[in-house]
Amino acid sequence: MDTAEARPVGPLASGQEQGERQFSGPDGEVDVAAVVVTYNSAEMILGLVESLRRDASDIALRVVVVDNGSTDDTVERLRRLGDVIVIESGGNLGYAAGINIGMRSVRAARSVLILNPDVRLLPGCLAALRGRLGRGAACAVPAIVDAEGHLSHSLRREPSLTAAAADAVLGRLWPTRPSLLSETVRSPAAYRRPHRIDWATGAALLVDRRTADRVGPWDERFFLYSEETDFFRRLRDCGGEVWYEPEARVVHSEAGSGRTPELVALTIVNAVRYAEKHHRRTALPLRGILLLHELRRWRDPDHRVALSALLSRRRWEDLPHAISGDAQGAIDLLLVTRFNLPSRGPESLIRAQEGWLQSRIELFERYTVPSVRSQTDEGFRWLVYLDPQSPQWLLDRLNPLVRQGLLTVRYSEEVSWQDLAADARDVTGGRGRLLVTANLDNDDALAADFVARLRDAASRGLRGAVYLADGLIRMDGRVYRWRDPDNAFCSVIETWDAPMTAWRDWHILLHRHMAATALEGPPGWLQIVHGRNVSNRIRGRLVDPLAFRRLFPGALDDVASPSGRELIADALVARPAREGREMVRGAAKRVLLMVLGKNGLDRLKERCHGGR
Repeated sequence: MDTAEARPVGPLASGQEQGERQFSGPDGEVDVAAVVVTYNSAEMILGLVESLRRDASDIALRVVVVDNGSTDDTVERLRRLGDVIVIESGGNLGYAAGINIGMRSVRAARSVLILNPDVRLLPGCLAALRGRLGRGAACAVPAIVDAEGHLSHSLRREPSLTAAAADAVLGRLWPTRPSLLSETVRSPAAYRRPHRIDWATGAALLVDRRTADRVGPWDERFFLYSEETDFFRRLRDCGGEVWYEPEARVVHSEAGSGRTPELVALTIVNAVRYAEKHHRRTALPLRGILLLHELRRWRDPDHRVALSALLSRRRWEDLPHAISGDAQGAIDLLLVTRFNLPSRGPESLIRAQEGWLQSRIELFERYTVPSVRSQTDEGFRWLVYLDPQSPQWLLDRLNPLVRQGLLTVRYSEEVSWQDLAADARDVTGGRGRLLVTANLDNDDALAADFVARLRDAASRGLRGAVYLADGLIRMDGRVYRWRDPDNAFCSVIETWDAPMTAWRDWHILLHRHMAATALEGPPGWLQIVHGRNVSNRIRGRLVDPLAFRRLFPGALDDVASPSGRELIADALVARPAREGREMVRGAAKRVLLMVLGKNGLDRLKERCHGGR
C-alpha cells in the first residue's frame, strides 16, 4: 500500500454498547444513508457498523448492507443487530451492482455514504464530510489510514496516456516525479489540506443525494475496479466538485486484499474499458502501453492472465464477472432486431421506397448502435436478422460490428417466434434458468440502464411480458416524454421451458399469451420520428432534453432546450390536441382489431398507405 506520514489512530472498540442509539428504519428522511456491499465480510463488518454507530450519535443514519452472495455468516451477524437493513442480492453481482441495489433502498436521505466493509470511521469523520458538503462540495472523501496510522496515497488524477506510460515504466522508482507523470497523488502537502480533486479510491465517500441521482447508476460493466473512477468522472461532468477532507479519517484494513491473477487482469482490462468510455481516442494507444508493460513481466505468473486478456478481447469474458447465486438463477438476456426482412402489410410499401435501406443503416449507426454500446450491464447478446438478399454494401457496414462481438447476424426471409426461441438458445448458450428477450427496432435507441432494469426485474421474480412504460420521442429538433404501457420495446421474461419470446405476437397483444407488466421509472427508450416511419409520431409532452442526455449518450446532444414560452404553448394547446387524437386513434384501432383481426387490420393499413 502506498503510504505517507503516520498519525496515531487510537484504540478501536468493537461490540455494541448498552444504550447506544439505534439506526433509523426504512421510513422517514435521514441525514445520511450508508450503503455497504459485502462479500464474505463477517470478520470485519461489525467493526464498521460499530464505528458508524459511534460517529453518528447526533444524526439520523440509515444503514443499508447489500450482500453479494456471502458463504460465511455475514448476513446472520448483521440480521442479529436488528437495525441494519440487509438485502441479499442473490449472487456475486459485483461492487457497482451492489451499490445500485443499495441506492434503490436508501429512501429519503440528504446524502449517501458509500463504504467498503473493511473500513472503520474515526471520530468526527461524518461531521467533517458533511461539513464539506455543506460548503458546496457535491462529494467528499476522507483521509485513509491503516491500523498503524500510516496515511494511504488514496488521491488520484484523471487517467491519461502520459501518466499510464510513466506509471508503467517508472512505477515506484521515482515517487517524487512531476504530477503529469503519475495518476497517484503522492505529494505530502496534498494530504494535509482540503482541496478539490479528480477522484480517490472508493473505500469511503459521501455524496449529496440529489447529485447522486443526477449522475445515475454506477456502471455495472466495471464488476470490480474503475467503477469509482467512472462515478467520479460522471459526477464532475454533471458540474459537481469532489473534495478531499483531511479532518475526516477512516481506517482501511484492506483485509484479504491480495489479488489473484484474474483480479490483476481485471484491473488492467477495466482501465481499458474506462478509456473506451471516456477517452476513446486514447483507448487503443493505452491498450498498447499496457500490453508492452505486461510483456515485460510475462515471466510472472500473476501477470500472464492480464497479458492474455490484452491480446484477445474474447478472454475478457473469462475474468471475474457477475454471477447469480447458482446456475438456476442465471439469466440469458438477448436483444433482437429485424433489420430488413421481407415483410407483409403496410411496412412492405415503406420499405420498397427508394433509399429506405440507406436511411435505416444511418439511423441504426446514429442511434441504435451507440445505445447498445452504452449499456451499463454488459451481460447480454444482440441478435440481428437480415434478408439473405441483403446488398453487399450493407454487409460491409455491419461486418465491423460483428467482428467486435457487438452483434450476431442470422439470415432469413421470415422469422417466427419459434425460430427466435431456437436461435436464442444457440446464441446465448441457454445456460441459465431464465431467458429474457427484448425487441429493438433498427431506428430506435435504448436508455443506458435498459438491460440493467430488465435484469433487475427478472431477479425480483417478474415473469411474462414486461414494458418499461416511459420513453422519449424525438422529432424535428424536439423531444417529448410519453408513457406507453405496451410499447414496441417489449420484453419477455420466462424460463427456457417452451419459451414464447418477445416476438410471440404484436407488442400490444402479448397480454393475450402471458401476464403483462408495465414498469414505472425514468425513460427507458427513445423513438426517432422520421419520414420513413410506419407508425411513430409525436406523442406526450414537450420536455427539456438536458435532463435525459445521460440516459441516452450522444442521442440528444444536438437537441436544443425549448423556451419557457414553447413549453407553456405545448402544455396548453398542442399537447391536449395530441392527446385527443391519440384517444380517438386508440379507440378506433381497438374496434378495428376486434372486428377485422390482425390480418384484416394489416390489409386495411396497406390499402391506406398504398393510396397515399
